[in-house]
Amino acid sequence: MKRIFSRCFIALCLLISALSAEAQFNNIINKTHAERYTNLRQIIDVAINSGKWADGFQSLKTLKQVAIKHHDDDLVLEAELMWIMLDREAHKEAKKKHILALKALIARSQKEGNMQIYIRSRRFLAHFYWYETKNYERAFEEYLAIHPLLRKISEKDFPEKAYFLSQIGEAYYFFSDYTNAINFSREALMVDVIPDHRGVHNLAMNTISLSYMKTDMLNSADVYSKKILQNVGIGDYAVWKGIAQGNLGRTAYLRGKYTEAVPLLEACIERAVIISDHTQAAAALTLLSDIYFRQNNISKAEKTIHEARKYVGLSRIKQPLELLYQVFGKVNAAKGNFALTNIYLDSATITHNAFEKDFNSMQMLRASERSQLQAHRSDMERVAAEKQIKTLERNILLTLVLLLLMVALYFYKTYYYKSREKQRIINDQLKKAEQELTFATIQLEEFTRSISEKNLLVEELSVRYGINESEETVLELQKITILTDEQWEYFRSLFEKIHVGYLARLRTKLPGLTPAETRFMALAKLNLTYKEMASTLGISVQSVRVIRHRIRKKLNLPEDADLKDVVSTI
Repeated sequence: MKRIFSRCFIALCLLISALSAEAQFNNIINKTHAERYTNLRQIIDVAINSGKWADGFQSLKTLKQVAIKHHDDDLVLEAELMWIMLDREAHKEAKKKHILALKALIARSQKEGNMQIYIRSRRFLAHFYWYETKNYERAFEEYLAIHPLLRKISEKDFPEKAYFLSQIGEAYYFFSDYTNAINFSREALMVDVIPDHRGVHNLAMNTISLSYMKTDMLNSADVYSKKILQNVGIGDYAVWKGIAQGNLGRTAYLRGKYTEAVPLLEACIERAVIISDHTQAAAALTLLSDIYFRQNNISKAEKTIHEARKYVGLSRIKQPLELLYQVFGKVNAAKGNFALTNIYLDSATITHNAFEKDFNSMQMLRASERSQLQAHRSDMERVAAEKQIKTLERNILLTLVLLLLMVALYFYKTYYYKSREKQRIINDQLKKAEQELTFATIQLEEFTRSISEKNLLVEELSVRYGINESEETVLELQKITILTDEQWEYFRSLFEKIHVGYLARLRTKLPGLTPAETRFMALAKLNLTYKEMASTLGISVQSVRVIRHRIRKKLNLPEDADLKDVVSTI
C-alpha cells in the first residue's frame, strides 16, 4: 500500500512540475517576435550563464513542446535556434555539427517564410565563422547576405536590427576597412533601439570614433566620443563613460595636448579597473606612461609602465606592447641604462614586426579565403549553369513536344472540321440533288400526265362529236399539247436531272441525229406511245413512225430488233 501511495505521489509531483514548467511559457505563446523578445532572451541568458546545461536543454525542450501544442510554428523555430546557441556553449568542439544545424534551420526558415529566424540564423552563422572557425570571408558573406534583408524589416518587428548592423561595422573595422565600418555603424545609429539595446548606439559610435582616429580625423572622432557621453545611462554609465573618456584622452594625446589627455585617461583607467576591463586599462596606462615621460616625470612614468605591463598580461591583448616597450626604452635611456634601452627598443621593433606580420597574415588569410570563396562560387555557378542548361534543354524539348502536339492538334482539328464541313456540303448537295430529282421527277411525271390527259381529251371530243382531225377545233386542241421550243428547254432540264447524261450519251452514240429525232429518243425514254409522241411534237403519228424508221436505219437495226432496247442501253 505504501509503495502504491509513493508511486502516486511521485506521479502527482511530476505532473505538477510539468504543468508549472508549461505555465511559465504561456505568456509568450502566439506572440510576435518583438513582443516576446525580452522573455526569450532571459531564457537563453539564464541557461548559458548558469552553466547548467541539462536544465537549459530541458527548459528548451518544454518550450518546443508547448509551441507545438499551441501550433505556434514561429516559436518552434525559435526553440530550435536557442537549442543550437546553448549546444554551442555546452559542446564547443562540435563545430561542424553546429554549422550543419544552422544551415538546416536557415533553409527551413526560408521555406516557411520566417524572416526574423532566417536573419538571426545567418547572423549567428556569421558569428560562428568569425569566432569559431576564423573563416572571415564566409562571415562577411553571411553579413552581406542579411544586410539587404535588414533594410526591409522594421526595428519594431526586429529589435536586433541596430545590433546586427553595428556588428557588421565592427567586422569591417577589424580588417581596417574604415569607410565601411563608418557607413554600417551610421546605419545602425539611424535605427531606434529598445531600452535593453541602448548600448548598441554607443557601440556604433565607438566604432565610428575609432575609425576616424585611424584616419587622423580627430575632430570627427571627438564628436562621436562626446555623443557617447551624452548617451550613457545608469546601467552602462561606468562602461561607456570610461570608454568615451579613454577615446577623448587618446585624441588629446595624438594632438600633443598632454595636460588635457591626463585626466581623461586617468578617469578611463579608474572605471576600467572597477569593472575589470583590463584591455581599456592597459591601453590608457600605456598612453599615460608615455605622457609622463614626455612631461619629464620619469619616476611616475616608470611606475605607470609597470602598472600597464600588469594589465597587458591580464588582458592578454598585445597591441599596447609596442608603445610600452618604447616607453620602457626611453625611461631606461633617461636613467642611463642603455643596455636595457636597447633591449626594450629591440622588443618594440620585434613586437611591431609581429603585429605587421599578423596583420599581413590576416589580410592574406582574408584574400586567400576570398579567392577560395570565389573558386567555390565559380564551381557553384558552373554547376548551377550546367543545371540551368540541362533545365533549359529539357524545357526546350518539352516546349517543342508541346508545340508539335499543338500543331498536330491544330492540323487534326482543321482537317476534322474541313472534312466535316466537306461532308456537310456533300450531304447538303446530295440532299439538294435528291430534292431536285424528286421535284424534277414529279414535274416530268406531271408533264407527261398532262400530255396524256390532253390527248385523251382530243380523242374524246373527236369520238363524241364526230369531229374530224382536219377541223379547226381539233387542230386548236392539238396545239395545246404540242411541245414548243421553250417548253422543250424546260422539259430537257427536267429530263437531264432524272436521266443524267442521257442526251449527251445519245449525241455521242448517234452524232447525226436531228432535233426531232433527239426529241423522239427522249420521249421514247419516257415510254410514251406514238400517239402521245405525235401530240407532244405537233406531228402526225405517221411522221413519228417515219422518225422512228430513220433512227433504226441510222442504227442499222434489223426489222425484228426493238428500238426500246437501244433506248434503254443509252
